[in-house]
Amino acid sequence: MIVRATAGPAGNREGQDLLADISAAIGRVVGSVTEVGAAMTALAAAAARAGRNPLRRADLAALRPLVAQVLARHRGFAAGAGVVLAPDALTDAPRCIDWWWADRGTGPGHLEVDLDPGSAEFYDYTTTEWYREPARTGQPCIAGPYVDYICTHEYTFTVSVPVTDEGRFVGVAGADILAGEVERMLLPGLSVLGQAGPAVLVSGNGRVIASSTARILPGTVLRIPAASRMTAADPLPWMLVSGPAAASRPTPPGRG
Repeated sequence: MIVRATAGPAGNREGQDLLADISAAIGRVVGSVTEVGAAMTALAAAAARAGRNPLRRADLAALRPLVAQVLARHRGFAAGAGVVLAPDALTDAPRCIDWWWADRGTGPGHLEVDLDPGSAEFYDYTTTEWYREPARTGQPCIAGPYVDYICTHEYTFTVSVPVTDEGRFVGVAGADILAGEVERMLLPGLSVLGQAGPAVLVSGNGRVIASSTARILPGTVLRIPAASRMTAADPLPWMLVSGPAAASRPTPPGRG
Protein backbone atom coordinates (compact mmCIF):
# COMPACT_ATOMS: atom_id res chain seq x y z
CA MET A 1 0.00 0.00 0.00
CA ILE A 2 1.59 3.26 -1.15
CA VAL A 3 0.92 6.81 -0.01
CA ARG A 4 2.64 9.72 -1.70
CA ALA A 5 3.10 13.26 -0.38
CA THR A 6 3.06 16.23 -2.70
CA ALA A 7 6.09 18.48 -2.99
CA GLY A 8 6.32 21.56 -0.81
CA PRO A 9 6.50 22.29 2.92
CA ALA A 10 4.48 19.20 3.84
CA GLY A 11 6.52 16.97 1.58
CA ASN A 12 9.37 16.52 4.02
CA ARG A 13 10.53 13.74 6.30
CA GLU A 14 7.89 14.48 8.94
CA GLY A 15 5.16 14.34 6.34
CA GLN A 16 6.44 11.08 4.92
CA ASP A 17 6.57 9.57 8.42
CA LEU A 18 3.00 10.69 9.09
CA LEU A 19 1.77 9.13 5.88
CA ALA A 20 3.73 5.95 6.55
CA ASP A 21 2.14 5.58 9.99
CA ILE A 22 -1.47 5.92 8.80
CA SER A 23 -0.75 3.78 5.73
CA ALA A 24 0.60 1.03 7.99
CA ALA A 25 -2.46 1.21 10.27
CA ILE A 26 -4.89 0.90 7.38
CA GLY A 27 -2.67 -1.69 5.72
CA ARG A 28 -3.03 -3.89 8.80
CA VAL A 29 -6.82 -3.72 8.46
CA VAL A 30 -6.55 -4.58 4.76
CA GLY A 31 -4.39 -7.56 5.72
CA SER A 32 -7.03 -8.73 8.19
CA VAL A 33 -9.92 -8.50 5.73
CA THR A 34 -7.78 -10.27 3.14
CA GLU A 35 -7.69 -13.19 5.57
CA VAL A 36 -11.49 -13.12 5.71
CA GLY A 37 -11.61 -13.07 1.91
CA ALA A 38 -9.28 -16.06 1.73
CA ALA A 39 -11.50 -17.94 4.18
CA MET A 40 -14.52 -17.14 2.01
CA THR A 41 -12.72 -18.52 -1.03
CA ALA A 42 -11.87 -21.67 0.93
CA LEU A 43 -15.54 -22.09 1.88
CA ALA A 44 -16.55 -21.88 -1.77
CA ALA A 45 -13.90 -24.45 -2.73
CA ALA A 46 -15.06 -26.81 0.02
CA ALA A 47 -18.66 -26.50 -1.16
CA ALA A 48 -17.58 -27.33 -4.70
CA ARG A 49 -15.69 -30.41 -3.50
CA ALA A 50 -18.79 -31.51 -1.62
CA GLY A 51 -20.83 -31.20 -4.81
CA ARG A 52 -23.15 -28.48 -3.49
CA ASN A 53 -21.85 -25.35 -5.14
CA PRO A 54 -22.89 -22.54 -4.81
CA LEU A 55 -22.78 -21.82 -1.12
CA ARG A 56 -25.77 -21.42 1.16
CA ARG A 57 -26.26 -18.55 3.57
CA ALA A 58 -25.75 -20.86 6.56
CA ASP A 59 -22.22 -21.60 5.33
CA LEU A 60 -21.20 -18.04 6.18
CA ALA A 61 -21.47 -18.83 9.90
CA ALA A 62 -18.01 -20.40 9.60
CA LEU A 63 -16.57 -16.93 8.87
CA ARG A 64 -17.97 -15.20 11.93
CA PRO A 65 -15.29 -16.19 14.44
CA LEU A 66 -12.68 -14.79 12.05
CA VAL A 67 -14.66 -11.57 11.59
CA ALA A 68 -14.91 -11.27 15.38
CA GLN A 69 -11.12 -11.63 15.56
CA VAL A 70 -10.71 -8.82 13.04
CA LEU A 71 -12.90 -6.52 15.15
CA ALA A 72 -11.03 -7.47 18.32
CA ARG A 73 -7.62 -7.04 16.66
CA HIS A 74 -8.52 -3.54 15.47
CA ARG A 75 -10.71 -2.54 18.39
CA GLY A 76 -11.32 1.19 18.46
CA PHE A 77 -10.24 1.57 14.81
CA ALA A 78 -12.46 -0.79 12.82
CA ALA A 79 -16.16 -0.23 13.53
CA GLY A 80 -17.48 -3.18 11.54
CA ALA A 81 -16.39 -5.99 9.23
CA GLY A 82 -17.71 -8.88 7.20
CA VAL A 83 -18.45 -10.09 3.70
CA VAL A 84 -20.83 -8.88 1.00
CA LEU A 85 -21.77 -11.38 -1.69
CA ALA A 86 -22.37 -10.82 -5.37
CA PRO A 87 -25.97 -11.28 -6.52
CA ASP A 88 -26.79 -15.00 -6.82
CA ALA A 89 -23.48 -16.07 -5.26
CA LEU A 90 -25.58 -18.01 -2.72
CA THR A 91 -28.11 -20.62 -3.66
CA ASP A 92 -30.70 -19.52 -1.09
CA ALA A 93 -30.27 -15.71 -1.01
CA PRO A 94 -30.28 -13.48 -4.12
CA ARG A 95 -28.27 -10.84 -2.21
CA CYS A 96 -26.40 -11.06 1.05
CA ILE A 97 -24.57 -8.79 3.49
CA ASP A 98 -23.02 -10.66 6.41
CA TRP A 99 -21.63 -7.65 8.30
CA TRP A 100 -20.97 -7.26 11.99
CA TRP A 101 -20.71 -4.24 14.29
CA ALA A 102 -17.79 -3.94 16.66
CA ASP A 103 -18.29 -5.23 20.21
CA ARG A 104 -20.82 -3.03 22.05
CA GLY A 105 -20.38 -4.85 25.36
CA THR A 106 -22.46 -7.87 24.44
CA GLY A 107 -20.42 -9.07 21.47
CA PRO A 108 -20.53 -8.12 17.77
CA GLY A 109 -23.96 -7.14 16.44
CA HIS A 110 -25.29 -8.18 13.05
CA LEU A 111 -26.14 -5.45 10.53
CA GLU A 112 -29.70 -5.68 9.20
CA VAL A 113 -30.49 -3.99 5.87
CA ASP A 114 -33.34 -4.25 3.37
CA LEU A 115 -32.12 -6.22 0.34
CA ASP A 116 -35.52 -6.58 -1.36
CA PRO A 117 -35.37 -4.78 -4.74
CA GLY A 118 -39.13 -4.22 -4.52
CA SER A 119 -38.90 -2.32 -1.25
CA ALA A 120 -38.77 1.46 -0.89
CA GLU A 121 -35.87 0.96 1.56
CA PHE A 122 -33.87 -1.31 -0.78
CA TYR A 123 -30.12 -0.96 -0.33
CA ASP A 124 -28.33 -1.71 -3.60
CA TYR A 125 -24.79 -2.30 -2.41
CA THR A 126 -23.62 -3.16 -5.92
CA THR A 127 -23.58 0.58 -6.71
CA THR A 128 -21.19 1.50 -3.88
CA GLU A 129 -17.54 2.32 -4.53
CA TRP A 130 -16.29 -0.24 -1.99
CA TYR A 131 -18.12 -3.02 -3.87
CA ARG A 132 -17.87 -1.78 -7.44
CA GLU A 133 -14.15 -1.02 -7.55
CA PRO A 134 -12.83 -4.42 -6.32
CA ALA A 135 -15.26 -6.06 -8.75
CA ARG A 136 -13.92 -3.93 -11.60
CA THR A 137 -10.20 -3.94 -10.80
CA GLY A 138 -9.62 -7.11 -8.81
CA GLN A 139 -7.67 -4.95 -6.33
CA PRO A 140 -8.23 -3.69 -2.76
CA CYS A 141 -10.11 -0.44 -2.39
CA ILE A 142 -10.54 2.26 0.25
CA ALA A 143 -13.73 4.26 -0.21
CA GLY A 144 -14.48 7.52 1.55
CA PRO A 145 -14.61 9.44 3.66
CA TYR A 146 -18.40 9.44 3.31
CA VAL A 147 -21.32 9.64 5.72
CA ASP A 148 -22.31 6.02 6.25
CA TYR A 149 -26.08 6.17 6.69
CA ILE A 150 -26.37 2.37 6.67
CA CYS A 151 -23.88 1.37 9.39
CA THR A 152 -21.99 3.92 11.47
CA HIS A 153 -23.96 7.12 10.71
CA GLU A 154 -20.58 8.89 10.86
CA TYR A 155 -17.86 9.84 8.41
CA THR A 156 -16.39 6.49 7.50
CA PHE A 157 -13.88 4.74 5.27
CA THR A 158 -14.62 1.27 3.96
CA VAL A 159 -11.69 -0.92 3.00
CA SER A 160 -12.56 -3.89 0.82
CA VAL A 161 -10.84 -6.68 -1.06
CA PRO A 162 -12.28 -8.85 -3.84
CA VAL A 163 -13.29 -12.43 -3.13
CA THR A 164 -13.03 -14.86 -6.03
CA ASP A 165 -13.89 -18.48 -6.66
CA GLU A 166 -11.85 -20.06 -9.47
CA GLY A 167 -11.35 -16.62 -10.98
CA ARG A 168 -15.01 -15.60 -10.69
CA PHE A 169 -15.86 -12.54 -8.57
CA VAL A 170 -18.22 -13.59 -5.79
CA GLY A 171 -18.13 -10.54 -3.51
CA VAL A 172 -15.93 -8.55 -1.16
CA ALA A 173 -14.57 -8.82 2.35
CA GLY A 174 -14.16 -5.53 4.13
CA ALA A 175 -14.14 -3.34 7.21
CA ASP A 176 -15.39 0.09 8.19
CA ILE A 177 -12.94 2.54 9.74
CA LEU A 178 -14.25 5.65 11.47
CA ALA A 179 -12.81 8.80 9.91
CA GLY A 180 -12.70 10.34 13.39
CA GLU A 181 -10.19 7.71 14.48
CA VAL A 182 -8.00 8.39 11.46
CA GLU A 183 -8.18 12.11 12.21
CA ARG A 184 -7.25 11.52 15.86
CA MET A 185 -4.12 9.62 14.78
CA LEU A 186 -3.10 12.33 12.33
CA LEU A 187 -3.80 15.55 14.22
CA PRO A 188 -0.60 15.69 16.34
CA GLY A 189 1.59 15.31 13.28
CA LEU A 190 -0.50 17.68 11.18
CA SER A 191 -0.30 20.29 13.93
CA VAL A 192 3.50 20.20 13.74
CA LEU A 193 3.49 20.37 9.95
CA GLY A 194 0.90 23.17 10.03
CA GLN A 195 3.07 25.60 11.97
CA ALA A 196 4.21 27.14 8.69
CA GLY A 197 0.71 27.12 7.14
CA PRO A 198 -2.30 24.80 6.81
CA ALA A 199 -1.42 21.12 6.42
CA VAL A 200 -4.20 18.87 5.13
CA LEU A 201 -4.52 15.19 4.26
CA VAL A 202 -6.98 14.61 1.43
CA SER A 203 -8.34 11.62 -0.43
CA GLY A 204 -7.63 11.04 -4.11
CA ASN A 205 -10.67 13.12 -5.07
CA GLY A 206 -9.65 16.01 -2.82
CA ARG A 207 -11.97 15.35 0.12
CA VAL A 208 -10.39 16.37 3.42
CA ILE A 209 -9.55 13.54 5.82
CA ALA A 210 -7.80 15.60 8.50
CA SER A 211 -6.58 19.17 8.78
CA SER A 212 -4.33 21.25 11.02
CA THR A 213 -6.83 24.12 10.95
CA ALA A 214 -10.47 24.39 12.04
CA ARG A 215 -11.09 26.49 8.92
CA ILE A 216 -10.91 23.35 6.77
CA LEU A 217 -13.20 20.65 8.14
CA PRO A 218 -13.14 16.91 7.39
CA GLY A 219 -15.43 16.18 4.47
CA THR A 220 -14.58 19.48 2.77
CA VAL A 221 -13.52 19.20 -0.86
CA LEU A 222 -10.35 21.07 -1.86
CA ARG A 223 -9.88 22.11 -5.45
CA ILE A 224 -6.24 21.08 -5.67
CA PRO A 225 -4.31 22.38 -8.71
CA ALA A 226 -3.81 19.74 -11.37
CA ALA A 227 -0.04 19.87 -10.92
CA SER A 228 -0.48 18.75 -7.30
CA ARG A 229 -2.77 15.81 -7.97
CA MET A 230 -1.66 12.20 -7.85
CA THR A 231 -2.25 10.20 -10.98
CA ALA A 232 -1.31 6.71 -9.76
CA ALA A 233 -4.21 4.43 -8.84
CA ASP A 234 -2.83 3.27 -5.48
CA PRO A 235 -4.94 1.34 -2.97
CA LEU A 236 -4.62 4.37 -0.69
CA PRO A 237 -4.33 7.38 -3.02
CA TRP A 238 -4.11 10.08 -0.37
CA MET A 239 -2.24 13.37 -0.63
CA LEU A 240 -0.61 15.54 1.99
CA VAL A 241 -0.78 19.16 0.88
CA SER A 242 0.05 22.47 2.52
CA GLY A 243 0.34 26.17 1.91
CA PRO A 244 -1.69 27.72 -0.95
CA ALA A 245 -2.98 24.37 -2.22
CA ALA A 246 -4.34 23.52 1.22
CA ALA A 247 -6.03 26.89 1.57
CA SER A 248 -7.57 27.11 -1.89
CA ARG A 249 -11.35 27.68 -1.97
CA PRO A 250 -12.74 24.69 -0.10
CA THR A 251 -16.22 23.34 -0.85
CA PRO A 252 -18.06 22.69 2.43
CA PRO A 253 -18.93 19.14 3.50
CA GLY A 254 -22.01 17.74 1.83
CA ARG A 255 -21.56 19.71 -1.39
CA GLY A 256 -18.67 17.74 -2.94
